[in-house]
Amino acid sequence: MNKKRLLVKNFSFIWNGFIHLSDGSKWTLADPAREHDVTWWQTGDVVKLDCRRGTQLLRNISRDESVPVVSASERFLELAA
Repeated sequence: MNKKRLLVKNFSFIWNGFIHLSDGSKWTLADPAREHDVTWWQTGDVVKLDCRRGTQLLRNISRDESVPVVSASERFLELAA
């Protein structure tokens, strides 16, 4: 029987505005109004990525909170001259 396994990721830390996850990925908050704060999230909190209405959300399962995020690599794309 084929069953999808939940890929568990853990929150590692936040540094210089970047959210670091245990899988090595880096994210930044997509929150221009600064309504969300993740500085109080703890290392090891279980998180997963969701998509709602075209917006990527990082959902902290341990704390039952979701924040809009953007991949850090997307934010710094520049064209070479």
